[in-house]
Amino acid sequence: METGPLEIVRAGENDADLVAIMVHRLLHEVGAWHGAPDAERIHDVCRELLEEDNRFTAVLAFDSERRPVGVMTLTEAVAIYAEGKLGIIMELYVVPDARSAGVGDRLIQEARTIGGTRGWTVLEVNSPDGEQWARTRSFYERHGFHHVGPFLKLEL
Repeated sequence: METGPLEIVRAGENDADLVAIMVHRLLHEVGAWHGAPDAERIHDVCRELLEEDNRFTAVLAFDSERRPVGVMTLTEAVAIYAEGKLGIIMELYVVPDARSAGVGDRLIQEARTIGGTRGWTVLEVNSPDGEQWARTRSFYERHGFHHVGPFLKLEL
């Protein structure tokens, strides 16, 4: 599918449902649904973050027909190794028929812009493992990301 011109928009409170729907699709696709919140809770959390947490940013991509074709969520963290603030891409999803049409490229470009304005020194992402995700890892590597080791998770 050719998406034509893309519109990249920073999501506001009124976009919470759309962001949540897109993240819900991502979780299903990557098989991360086990242990994830249910759809209603995802919507609630998304709304809360967009309304109340200035460390959280969501970005939506729309095609020329105003169809949502991508979403990216970012969070801000601090670390000594980053010499202060850094950004983390928490979710990035492009609808299947819009992949390889530059949507992900534009979302990464927007992440760089946001990072520049917020004073981030590093932008990180956790990409899924396994051979089936080689294309995803290659995408991030083309944008200058490099491997620094796996993340582990402890639920509190």
